[in-house]
Amino acid sequence: MSKKDIYIEVILPLPIAGTFIYSSGEEVLVGQRVAVQFGVRKIYTAIVKDINIEKPSYATKEILAILDEPILVTKLHLDFWQWIANYYMCSLGDVMNAALPSSLKLASESTIIIHSNFDGDIDHLSDLEINIINIVVNKSYTLNELIRLLSFKYSLKTINNLIRKEILDIQENLHDKFKFKKISTLSLILKADQLDKMNLTRKQKSCIDDFLMLKLRFPNKKWKIADLIKTGKSSRSVLNNLIKKGVFRLETHDISRLSKIKETKNIVHKLSDFQQIALEEINNKMINNDICLLHGVTSSGKTELYIQLIKEQVLLGKQVLYILPEIALTIQIINRLRQHFGNNIGVSHSKLNNSERVEVWYAIDGRKDQKYSIVLGTRSSIFLPFSNLGLIIIDEEHDNSFKQSQIAPRYNARDSAIYLAKLHDAKVILGSATPSIESYYNVLSNKYSLVEMKNRFQNIQLPNISIVDIRKAHLKKKMNSCFSLEMINSIEKSLNEEKQVILFQNRRGYSSFISCLDCGFTPKCKNCDVSLTFHKRNNHIRCHYCGYTEKTPVLCSHCNADKFDNKGFGTEQIEEKIRDLFPEKVVARMDYDTTRKKHSYSRIINDFEEGRIDILVGTQMVTKGLDFDNVAFVGILNADSMMSFPDFRSYERSFQIMLQVAGRAGRAGKQGSVLIQTYDPKNSVFNLLKNHQYISFINEQLKEREQFHYPPYNRLIRITLRSKNQNILDDGALHFVLILRKSFGDRVLGPEYPLIPKKKNYYYKDTLLKIEHTLSIKKAKQIINSLIGNFSTDRKFRSIRSFVDVDPL
Repeated sequence: MSKKDIYIEVILPLPIAGTFIYSSGEEVLVGQRVAVQFGVRKIYTAIVKDINIEKPSYATKEILAILDEPILVTKLHLDFWQWIANYYMCSLGDVMNAALPSSLKLASESTIIIHSNFDGDIDHLSDLEINIINIVVNKSYTLNELIRLLSFKYSLKTINNLIRKEILDIQENLHDKFKFKKISTLSLILKADQLDKMNLTRKQKSCIDDFLMLKLRFPNKKWKIADLIKTGKSSRSVLNNLIKKGVFRLETHDISRLSKIKETKNIVHKLSDFQQIALEEINNKMINNDICLLHGVTSSGKTELYIQLIKEQVLLGKQVLYILPEIALTIQIINRLRQHFGNNIGVSHSKLNNSERVEVWYAIDGRKDQKYSIVLGTRSSIFLPFSNLGLIIIDEEHDNSFKQSQIAPRYNARDSAIYLAKLHDAKVILGSATPSIESYYNVLSNKYSLVEMKNRFQNIQLPNISIVDIRKAHLKKKMNSCFSLEMINSIEKSLNEEKQVILFQNRRGYSSFISCLDCGFTPKCKNCDVSLTFHKRNNHIRCHYCGYTEKTPVLCSHCNADKFDNKGFGTEQIEEKIRDLFPEKVVARMDYDTTRKKHSYSRIINDFEEGRIDILVGTQMVTKGLDFDNVAFVGILNADSMMSFPDFRSYERSFQIMLQVAGRAGRAGKQGSVLIQTYDPKNSVFNLLKNHQYISFINEQLKEREQFHYPPYNRLIRITLRSKNQNILDDGALHFVLILRKSFGDRVLGPEYPLIPKKKNYYYKDTLLKIEHTLSIKKAKQIINSLIGNFSTDRKFRSIRSFVDVDPL
């Protein structure tokens, strides 16, 4: 078979169903990146999914270039991508977009220019390379334009080579955007007898002597020109002249953007008796069951067990993935893990820039010298190119941050990681002080094994939880802004004992909205059906869904009155009020508004950990697994806002959040205390919460879920329709549901507008399907895909877009 007869199947990073077939004149491998033309004008990076397939009945295009020598994605991970696409009902292109760092994707709009470092030397270049340079030197072209202009078979590969040689460059940073960070260092290339024969100035001789002295003191250090200048004994002009004379040579090295630490002594923490028993129980139970739920109360020392389990896998030469729901958690835990594993551990999360993400990718697949056997990451880390996974740890497994809900693929990292472990024949640890109801049900169904730790480390008592009725407090005028007198007294008591305080409110901003005192008008977002949240510090009102912002009005736009009232309160208002109450204390806030910058999480957490902050006000970010030794009191300012949310999971989430944030108190020393403010103190949830009866709470919820056919007894699939025209959406949603009911009957709920019916100028309607476990979920998905396909071809409803969310949260 000739090379021209090779046909390959590729995945394109597009939200289009299926894969695409191209021909290749070169040998390619499954998992390689190739550049292909799609449509008339677009060029994309594609991943080879299969090779040597049958020639299709239609004419195919030839690939433009192979972008990798080694493969980028293994066959195992392509299988994982396929499972994600099938289970969460999205395209392989959606999965590819989520999995690959953007710097590994090519874009045809990239502009090709001459690199600023190019010195004009073309003697070593081919005729094609010289031709390309001559074209680009006179005018810049987009990548797509240049390929059409050249009309050479392998011109893209040649352009790629010129980019790697730093002869061509990419404007707007859109091409194969990743480049390893480089530094230039000096090395002395002449011997002493050669230097003696040279005509050197006094300054040049002095510069060489200084360099030799530094090399004696620091024999392994690479010296940059800037470093030598900083010593104060050399100048740039002297060093440049010595380079021209051939005394020094500039050498270029790749360096990592990823942070490293100095090697520290391996700190050994002896496990307590109950921790040792739990560790042995995990190892015994995982002989017969690959998935273990570790239910340990807050501060029971689950992380120490994880460390021991990681050590066992590293000794076996295996890789470990440790997944956390929030970036904030990685700040503390990475420091603890590095005490044991040094620079053998990598970090992957959304705050890394594109180049750092690629370096993490390469450090896992072993493309560079630096290689990680342990990765600590958030949900997207499941897509990293592991080749030898032995263990996946999913900490705070109950957290809904593991679910990607905004864009496809709408995957749950916890559930996906379990399938990934199955592909690798690896073990899975699910850890939490408040396990999800689904995970606990899997224990009852013997799908998972269970290990419990009911004691805190060093036998410290669980925090004392008290409830305050703020309805009565308001009536008796015993409230100071959003604080009850009991709350203020508890804060004051802790501060007097030189302890720290955490205050939790699950809403950012200053107030939920502002309202005119005369006519009651409330400013709303122009793009979304939601009131604008008041942010006092920036003096603006903002939509938290689309980002629309406007200056806080001075006059009411309806009646011209000049008085507005703040309704509700958020973390910004709490921060302001607590500063007024305790002006001598240091107060900080941790929410989305204060943690947007790359290192803002670590700065706030480190300051609080080291005692530079007395009171920390925060949203859910302060509830999740953070470990602070000096926190004695935790205040929850409004429990009702979470529990009254119209969702069958609202009680579960509220109980988890409150028990988790309560667990931040009294982790070292004496018992901590927690105060919860509510308008409904007789709610049975609070009695269970006060007594830390989480399993009793789960059993109550399981009875309700079974009665009303909700997970874990049924599976949910949510189908969302979206359109800018509300009338067309109403008609389309009703038509679609009538078709859906022909196949699924009364399992279909809706269509209904969601809590926020309009976002970013689009109207939304949801339809929910409840599918029994006794039915084939695969067959149900096939029917849904078929019905959506038919619906999308209806001319009346072409403006409506549909989205499917499997296992929505």
